[in-house]
Amino acid sequence: MKTKDRGRKGQEERGPGSQKGGLIEGRLGPLPSASLESRLASRRTSRRVMLGILALGCAVRLVHFWAISHTAFLKITFISTNSDPYAFWHWAQTILAGDLLGRDTYHPYFDWMKEMAPLETWYRWWGGKEIFQQAPLYPYWVAGLSALSGNSMGVIVFTQLIVGALHPLVMFWLARRLFDVRVGLVAAAVTAFYGPFIFHQGALLRDWPPPLLEPLAMLVLLRARASGRVVDGLLSGALIGVATLTRETSLLLVPMAILWFVLEERGAWRRAAVPAAVLILGFSLAMSPLLARNYLVGAPLLALSNRAAENLIEGNAADTFPVGLHHPLSMKGILERADGRLGTVILETLGTYKGDWFGFVRMQLWKLRGLVDPLEVPNNVGIAYGLEISPILRFMLRYGLIFPLGVTGFLLCLKEWRQHLLLALYGLTTVGGLLITIIMARLRLVLVPILIIYGAAAAVRIYEAVRRKQWATVMTCLGLLLGIGVVQHGIMPFRELRDMPYYVIHHSDYFYSAKIYAAEGRPDRAVAELERLQVKARQRPSFARQLYETTLEEGDYRAQWAEQLIRAGKREEARRQADLAQAAFASHVNLSDAYFILGNLYLKLGEPVKAKALFGRFLELEPQGPKAEAARRLISRRE
Repeated sequence: MKTKDRGRKGQEERGPGSQKGGLIEGRLGPLPSASLESRLASRRTSRRVMLGILALGCAVRLVHFWAISHTAFLKITFISTNSDPYAFWHWAQTILAGDLLGRDTYHPYFDWMKEMAPLETWYRWWGGKEIFQQAPLYPYWVAGLSALSGNSMGVIVFTQLIVGALHPLVMFWLARRLFDVRVGLVAAAVTAFYGPFIFHQGALLRDWPPPLLEPLAMLVLLRARASGRVVDGLLSGALIGVATLTRETSLLLVPMAILWFVLEERGAWRRAAVPAAVLILGFSLAMSPLLARNYLVGAPLLALSNRAAENLIEGNAADTFPVGLHHPLSMKGILERADGRLGTVILETLGTYKGDWFGFVRMQLWKLRGLVDPLEVPNNVGIAYGLEISPILRFMLRYGLIFPLGVTGFLLCLKEWRQHLLLALYGLTTVGGLLITIIMARLRLVLVPILIIYGAAAAVRIYEAVRRKQWATVMTCLGLLLGIGVVQHGIMPFRELRDMPYYVIHHSDYFYSAKIYAAEGRPDRAVAELERLQVKARQRPSFARQLYETTLEEGDYRAQWAEQLIRAGKREEARRQADLAQAAFASHVNLSDAYFILGNLYLKLGEPVKAKALFGRFLELEPQGPKAEAARRLISRRE
């Protein structure tokens, strides 16, 4: 047993890919043996390169923070009342107010929920008010940072980005252990410059920690397997527990790890039982605060959150569409019949297919298409808006490149599947967890670390083949990469989604930002937000409704801008904005307030005839009320 452990430890130190027959060199031939001095020099070089990657990744995140901190982006959290960031912020505030255990458990009550049922009914559907709304760790993270920073959103986001800057280091360690140093460095570099990671690390959402915590748990799991130390086994289980307290489906990593133990022991269940028991113990220790809390407040002991029922229905009901957030019409009936019982929710959701199991299979295939589609489906925040306010993101890597490279690497490494068995199981488990619910860009982030590591392995393999002039191998790899890229970008995308505004522009980001700028007395910035949205909306005829909605807001903000210019004595500029406001309001011919606003403006600009005509139209639409009396007084003064 000791000999076996020493062998594993030696493999751990060298990395699987550094052996003859290893994952990288095994296919391309072993590298020439090197002297001790050259190996030490190589280690020093890799350390310098890794430090450079960390420094550049941190710099990119600081530039991104500087960019978004000069916009309204961080303040959207406070006014976007139907969003998860708003819910997380207010949940954190209830914790800071003294409800540390969640005895009066915070639950958002969004508009779509109000349309469906009273809050008391939702409590029953959720299985009890005492159950947390979501896995609770992230709100406590926000509460802790809020307490330290005096409720500064800037400090919270800055801290998240700095923690995110350490993500490449975790990926380097994991990829090096599975493959070799070169794959580790490439994986670290890709992680450092992956745009969606950076964007979501700068938002008040819980989706950025799992892609960091889960690979860290896999790293410690590999280390525990190689060393045989109990402390490493406990730590790997604890890290899975921490990930589960952040994202519920991380719980699937526990049975995945146990399966890996069994496969590693060639089906010897007794030998697999010991590391499995240690891992479960570590996991239980990490989850023990939740269990204690549930006991104290009277919640079901094992309850983690109440998201399961809604997520299952949204992602699997026959009348839903599983890419993007949809609340199917069947949801209310399913929840009523289930009355808080998850098993019934599952049966009722499957019952919506009425025996059409091909329809259910088609729904799962749609989700797989959503996982492949390079479109970053927005939810709460949209990366398309992030690309506009943070130019550095435009130069970062995107899913459309990472996916084909990652799948190529996975296929190239299939022959040596046992070397990276844990990573493959981790990938399959992650895909399975994603298929339980809906597919969106922020939920898909957990799949990216697996794609990055396999993609890094593919990049190193191609590089080595070029260096050794193995052109057949090079052409095979590039042909595979090109083929997968064509499938991803040419066959898999949902073309119809490109004509739906929600999936492309996430217009609420622009509207909320404009509202914030206007409230801050910067109507020029508010107008600029709407103008950018209008440019996007004009690109597709199907966005006509969004274009129409912007004109009302634009008229209001241009009128505010004109008032501001009048007070500053810039009458010609004010007249131009008043004329543009009138042009914007022209789409709303029956909106009485628009005529009242414009009438006031033109009176102040010294154009009583035009003002009188506008007030007259206002009175036609609204002959009674306080504003009507004010309009008549203003007309009489000018006659």
